[in-house]
Amino acid sequence: MRVDMRKGSPVAAVLRFSLPLMLGNIFQLFYNLADAAVVGRYVSSAALAAVGAVGPVNSLLVGFAMGLTNGFAIPVAERFGAGDLQAVRKTFGNALTLTLGLSAALTAVSLALSRPLLRLIDTPQAILEDANTYAVILYCSIVFMMLYNMMAAMLRALGDSRSPLIFLILSSVINVLLDLFFVLVLHWTIAGVAVASAIGNAVSVVLCAVLIYRVHPELHVRKADLVPDAKVCRSLLSMGLPMALQLSVTAVGSMILQSAVNRFGEFAVAAVTAGSRVENIVNVTMSALGVSLSTFTAQNRGAKLYNRILYSVRRIFLLDLAISLLASLFLWFCGEAVCSIFLKDFAEQILPLCETYLRTLACFYWALAVLFVFRNFLQGLGYGYTSVLAGAAELVGRVLVAFVLAGRFGFSAVCLAGPMAWMLADVPLLCIYFQKRRRLKRLAAETESK
Repeated sequence: MRVDMRKGSPVAAVLRFSLPLMLGNIFQLFYNLADAAVVGRYVSSAALAAVGAVGPVNSLLVGFAMGLTNGFAIPVAERFGAGDLQAVRKTFGNALTLTLGLSAALTAVSLALSRPLLRLIDTPQAILEDANTYAVILYCSIVFMMLYNMMAAMLRALGDSRSPLIFLILSSVINVLLDLFFVLVLHWTIAGVAVASAIGNAVSVVLCAVLIYRVHPELHVRKADLVPDAKVCRSLLSMGLPMALQLSVTAVGSMILQSAVNRFGEFAVAAVTAGSRVENIVNVTMSALGVSLSTFTAQNRGAKLYNRILYSVRRIFLLDLAISLLASLFLWFCGEAVCSIFLKDFAEQILPLCETYLRTLACFYWALAVLFVFRNFLQGLGYGYTSVLAGAAELVGRVLVAFVLAGRFGFSAVCLAGPMAWMLADVPLLCIYFQKRRRLKRLAAETESK
């Protein structure tokens, strides 16, 4: 089912489109939560810390891939909004070629750098081997992750956010069943959960490909569409690379911060790992609204419906602020209890650190709402460079905490890294938003007068 974002109530269109995204994000998180719960409950807290130690390194490479493929969808959404289906097919074909080529390169780079990067961020020796095993298996499946995210992003660009949700549900169920089978029956420990995640991603790719073949003729590429076209590739990379760099720069900051967390020992690593899982859960709604706003903006920009764009960003921002307040209350009062799900041993030492981490975040969730709305809005308008600026600001915040505050104020300072990054990223985004809003108003007035 497609949502035509060029018609009807703008807010209703964004909400209808975002609901499957929210559920899809939950099931995407379910991959990671299943890994953490199975490892933490049925292996050990040290194994859970190993999974957490891989997180920032994994985010650097995987974040680049996801940002790139999600950025590829914006030109497709704009051309679909303009009604140029031939350009949609050509753009998708070039995106497929770029995705396959870049996935091969990223796999080679990530495998070569896996252990050196884990050492670089001071991963404790006790968990280094488990962390490297988990990372290597995940990196071998980068091609599946990239292809799925690219295909799902293209489906969403056409207004179909429900099908990727269905595929994620199926692959998540497979992932959980395989987690339990590999760990409890075959005793593969941490390697088993990584293999289960890889298989789940591969299943999602197959399902997306079958749907495109059967339901979406505008994405039926020919051989000529797969041949790289300089103009098309430039349009794809002009959006994909900034988004990829933004996520990569943010991940570099997380790697630097992880090195600071690692210095406080295994309990701190496990606490931040468990706390981050809970944080990701409450981020689902705000993140989905942001992505939906990006697709809405791109489609309506292609159709030159500028008044709809201006109206929607104001309403979605107010909605996201309200959601951020509810998220803050959840983190403050329920976060520690949810963290306990992921812990088997040493809970008395780890849970107080989880509580400190989550309650610190809760005080600043309004800043994350600003970040999600205006970063995605500006990306939908085609201003990909704003992602890089926001990512650089986030990097500064995390580096400041890791190198200046953590040594002086301890673990409490580490908890401020996220909020510091959000607030610094908000500054350039808001400045650019108010500048571009004036231009949108002029375009809206010119369109209305014709």
